[in-house]
Amino acid sequence: MRKEGELAMYGDEEAGIPPEELYTRIDGENALAYAGKVLKLVERLLEEAISRDLKK
Repeated sequence: MRKEGELAMYGDEEAGIPPEELYTRIDGENALAYAGKVLKLVERLLEEAISRDLKK
């Protein structure tokens, strides 16, 4: 993941390719959609954990 993050921020410095030539708008939209799904799952997990703790 770190490598992808570096490419997204700085591009491929060795080859001289900027990030906007490595990734498309669709790549960004997909990443945003995946991040939204992860956020919903984490929120659900936290809600369940808090609910269990309150029942103790």
